[in-house]
Amino acid sequence: MRVYDKKHNRLIYIKKTATELYWDQHWDKKDYARATMATPNSWIVKVTKKYLSQNSKILEGGCGLANHVYALRNNGYKATGIDYAPLTVQKVLEAHPELDIIFGDVRKLPFGANSFDGYWSLGVIEHFWDGYKEIAVEMKRVIRPGGYLFLTFPQISSLRMKKIKKGEFIDFVERNHEPEEFYQFALDPKKVIDDFITMDFELINKESRDGLKGMKDECHHFKSSLKNLYNSQNSFVKKLISKYGDLLNYGHICLIVFKKI
Repeated sequence: MRVYDKKHNRLIYIKKTATELYWDQHWDKKDYARATMATPNSWIVKVTKKYLSQNSKILEGGCGLANHVYALRNNGYKATGIDYAPLTVQKVLEAHPELDIIFGDVRKLPFGANSFDGYWSLGVIEHFWDGYKEIAVEMKRVIRPGGYLFLTFPQISSLRMKKIKKGEFIDFVERNHEPEEFYQFALDPKKVIDDFITMDFELINKESRDGLKGMKDECHHFKSSLKNLYNSQNSFVKKLISKYGDLLNYGHICLIVFKKI
């Protein structure tokens, strides 16, 4: 279920609270070694190469199965991952002891100031009911001046905004406590950008991503067809439709690149 928080222009997803146990269950795999190596040339590598040279030190906050850490390392970067799902971290390290993965909290990073050239945050900041301020403060602290922050999160896309204006979401009734089974937000990219600019980050790039999922989730008249396509093995058509959705800013997520001033 989703409700619209008009005060903050965000969608609230009620599903299951994203606790440490939730993530351990979510990332549970029969073969952790294979899961970690599943995306050796992940799209994040292509993005990273635009801004950072090989041997740059990169942290992924909330690394899950560490497949992106593996991909970055596989492409010549000094990558470190941190996650607060204890069993997942344990299993990944058992399968890949060569990886630099640690158990910890992105709100209290165990690294010195200016330790990294880049920081990847893939779908993390939206899971905290009290907001991402503590995470952002730690991001700023550990990224060196001139370093880059790569940030993704579910967004209020133009398609979702059309549905909001039509009143297709139930309005959120504000309360002084976190709703039961709060899972995540879909955030307003402009608000996120403004928040990070006030913390001395410079906006470098913003783009819509995962257009196919964005349309699948919101286009009810074509939901069945889009879902079948989303689950199919036809990668060419999937990429083509997803790119079309991204051009219209229909993407499920937003990718923002910042540079620390």
